Amino acid sequence: MFTILTQAFRRTAQNWKIVLLIFLVNFILGLVIAFPAFNILKSESHNSLAFNNLITDFDFTVFSDFLRISGKPLKPLLPISLILTLIYIVLNVFFSGGILSQFTIRDTFRIKDFLQNSAHYFGKFSLLFLIQVIFIVIVLIISIIAFGVFGIIADGNTEPKFVAWMMIPLTILVVLFTYSLNIGDYAKALMLRDSLLNSWNAFWKASFYIIKNPKTMLIYWAILLAAAILILFYLWLESKIGMTSGFKIWLMFLIQQLFIFCRIFVRTWNLSNAFDYLSLRPVPITVKPVIVVETVEEETTNQIIDKEEEGENKLSE
Repeated sequence: MFTILTQAFRRTAQNWKIVLLIFLVNFILGLVIAFPAFNILKSESHNSLAFNNLITDFDFTVFSDFLRISGKPLKPLLPISLILTLIYIVLNVFFSGGILSQFTIRDTFRIKDFLQNSAHYFGKFSLLFLIQVIFIVIVLIISIIAFGVFGIIADGNTEPKFVAWMMIPLTILVVLFTYSLNIGDYAKALMLRDSLLNSWNAFWKASFYIIKNPKTMLIYWAILLAAAILILFYLWLESKIGMTSGFKIWLMFLIQQLFIFCRIFVRTWNLSNAFDYLSLRPVPITVKPVIVVETVEEETTNQIIDKEEEGENKLSE
């Protein structure tokens, strides 16, 4: 397990240019919504100093009054945010093919080749993403039913017992949800290794592969634990530094971008884990069927010619 984690981490670090490229794309998408939002806030507040209260100490009264009086100009930003979210999801699916292909070729990073490989697998990975979304919806439905059932069982108990009972459906939700996310990474790695594997078969093949190899989930949870520690560290820095001046605001902005870079690194690390684990414990590749064309007509024609030649020989005799 630790061998896979360290090897995959090293592979991801060697491909830091990919992480940087994805980070820059995400940064540009963030600027698309950041500049209009800043301009609207500035124009609607008429350069008021009231927002300084939100920097030194969050004042919900100032925030609610602003939304009540000048909330309409911010409404156009909502569909823009939704569109950017969809673009972000599509780009994540798109870049997955390029990332895994780079792991395979182990060559110098070239943006052109990276984008070509991303485009090559985009169709299959998009269909896989839709299958994964349907599976996640089913998981959420099962979890809601589990919460309802255990809520009825725990009803009337003391608070500690109620919490203990509700930990069971919460565990079911976490396990199934992370399992469904992990399936996506292994299905992508399987399709990269087996060109004849379609999205549907890859999804189910990956799901059974993870069940047969439970260490894959332990590796995935270890990555999630690292991400959680990273988030806690960021929150600790934010509480220690604070945003009480212009310099500290810019400092926290830089730290936040570094955190986003690390988050993309962790996501790439996950794909590398799936790739390396499948290299350690490979699965049989789909055998390409060989089509044998029978030359019956040609053989029949040759037999007729041979018979005619034998007849001519007899007549000549």
